[in-house]
Amino acid sequence: MKSWIIALILCIMAAGLAADIYLIQAVITDPEEHPVSKVVVSDGSKTVFSNEKGYFSINTSADSLTFHRLGFQEKKLSVKDVGKKVILTPEPVVLPRITVSDVAWNIVSPPPDRISLPINPDRHYYSAGEIITSTPMVHSNDVQLPGETQNISILGNLARHSLIILDGVPLNPDGNSYDLSLLDANNIESVEIIKNNVSVYGGSSAIGGMVMITTKKGLKQTGKEFSLNTELGSFGYAQNSLSFTLNQPSNIFRINLSNLSTDNDFRYKVPEWWSPDSTAIRSNNAKHQNSIAASYTHLIRNSNFSLQTEYLSFMRQLPGTVNFTEVYKNAYLSGWANRNRLDFNIPLFNGKLGTLIWLNLDETTYDNTKAPLPVYLSNYRQSLLNSGIHGSYGQNAPLTPLLSMNYSLSAEAGYNGYQNNNLLNSANNLDFFSRFANSILKTELKLDKGEFIWSNSGALRYDLTEREDEFTWRLESSFQHLGYIETILGATLGTSFALPSPYDLYWKGDSQALGNPDLKSEHSRGWQIWMSNQWNKFYIKSAFHKNDIENLIQWRQIQMWGNVWKPLNIGKARIQNIEIEAEWKPWEWLNLSTAALFTKAKDISTQNEDTAPFLMYTPDKNYSIKMELNWAKLKFWSDYRYTGKQYTTPDNLNKPLPGYSLLDLGLTYNLFVQGWKLSPFFTVRNVLNKQYEVYAYVPQPGVAFYGGISLQVSNP
Repeated sequence: MKSWIIALILCIMAAGLAADIYLIQAVITDPEEHPVSKVVVSDGSKTVFSNEKGYFSINTSADSLTFHRLGFQEKKLSVKDVGKKVILTPEPVVLPRITVSDVAWNIVSPPPDRISLPINPDRHYYSAGEIITSTPMVHSNDVQLPGETQNISILGNLARHSLIILDGVPLNPDGNSYDLSLLDANNIESVEIIKNNVSVYGGSSAIGGMVMITTKKGLKQTGKEFSLNTELGSFGYAQNSLSFTLNQPSNIFRINLSNLSTDNDFRYKVPEWWSPDSTAIRSNNAKHQNSIAASYTHLIRNSNFSLQTEYLSFMRQLPGTVNFTEVYKNAYLSGWANRNRLDFNIPLFNGKLGTLIWLNLDETTYDNTKAPLPVYLSNYRQSLLNSGIHGSYGQNAPLTPLLSMNYSLSAEAGYNGYQNNNLLNSANNLDFFSRFANSILKTELKLDKGEFIWSNSGALRYDLTEREDEFTWRLESSFQHLGYIETILGATLGTSFALPSPYDLYWKGDSQALGNPDLKSEHSRGWQIWMSNQWNKFYIKSAFHKNDIENLIQWRQIQMWGNVWKPLNIGKARIQNIEIEAEWKPWEWLNLSTAALFTKAKDISTQNEDTAPFLMYTPDKNYSIKMELNWAKLKFWSDYRYTGKQYTTPDNLNKPLPGYSLLDLGLTYNLFVQGWKLSPFFTVRNVLNKQYEVYAYVPQPGVAFYGGISLQVSNP
């Protein structure tokens, strides 16, 4: 059987490599011989862009190329007819492309290491976490079921060192990790990731990197669209969502509603030493969630104004670890979240001026007062408030025909509030409020000679907080060579910080734990280097990352009128990664990809790197193998992932959790009936029915089946 599979792979590779390959190099101009930049040049499977001089270069085995740019008529030419010059005819713009205000660097010079995660429109994602963890460089140790908490780790760093940004607004600048299950996956337009020390762009909590999520705001052309999705699955799962979009030449409106309900009571295998050859049911695990999101965008020439709001309510039963089921039985967490954003962008002095105003409100209530064994009785209500205003200005200034300078300035000010009301003992209430402000300067020099592009940039940021001020910086460089083999070399060097959370500073909710108001911010310095090559329809990239973290906050047991757990700045860690990824698309209907991340994360607080223990719950390796089949109506995907071993104690003396592999499969079929697009879909998760753990005494579900249908109609 294996020999047949190997023979089939070799045949596919031979067929792909046997195709004729052309190197097309030309200049794109308008009828008056002016160069046209940022033209999308595509052969159907590969896309490149023309530079400021109108020059482009592409390796292709296709028969034709398509040229597209807003404001010009689309053009399609045979590769043999392209020649040395392509002339595009201007065309009036009816509806400008929607632009989204982000942080200052995004105006003129995005970081060279920014990557965009693919979101398959024919695949149903159960959470935002599933989208983001589709790459091995991002990992989650949470239960992989709808409605469950979803925290992520970038490049083996702590979850609280991964900054989440939603439409330009940081969601966890307070030193905590962010639960991605609070975001509706159906409302996500795109996801981008920047790795390794990016506090200069996002502020606190960006030691490992940051994830930038952009929500849906409308269509790319005028018209109306209505969609309805419904899905049922294993463990009592049911989800429904509805969205409506209205696009007019100057006004865009969108609303999205979603409802999720699931029991999540699954059967798992009991550890052999506990009870051999037996199983149990993970009960008291129900999840319910409702959300509504609305956005309005107004377009005036080259300016836009956007208003967005989201409201989400949820209830989650929390069963605790399986060795303490009676201690946490009937425990639950309920709450709501409301996020509001107002942004507008206008052209000013050959540049772009942007303003973003936001208000985020969260409230949760935890109740563990009805457990049969009342060991850890607890009942408290938490409230979070985060508001602010961000202003930015960016400009591209040509210095010579080949050399240009981009610069951007931004400033931000806001207010954070945190309250924890202990409903059993009001003497333990917490009340924490703080103001913040920061400013950012970024400059970039870009040399574009057509055959190659060399870019060097630097960014500085200064943060004012009520506890301590922070200064961070980042240097970036990239070299891109266009030709038969397109090569990109890049590197970054920078610093970051993470503020201690209000929980770490002031917690006093029980006699076993006590906060530490003398905590300092965590600091890091790291670098990365990468190289990528694109040849015809084959892409490969490798990278090395290194990050040193100081003042790492760790909870340790100390003697203070008995044993008490207290957070201290005693930790120091070193995290190193080797990252490899490859993609091959021999035909338009077939896409094969693989990626791997090898991590060495050491706690070097008291020992040198050679003898130091590994950080807890950090896999030593992650890799994935994916396949997508995209025919006209039928879509099929498979996703195989392997996660390596993880240690569960700081000293690594306990046996680590073994590695595990998962295989997910999905199928979608598109039907078109009288203007309606009907898409039944079916998904099988953990096809191999693996029994595994990512935390001690926290089992994971076995095989699960999901199926549903999506209805969509569009009216120009």
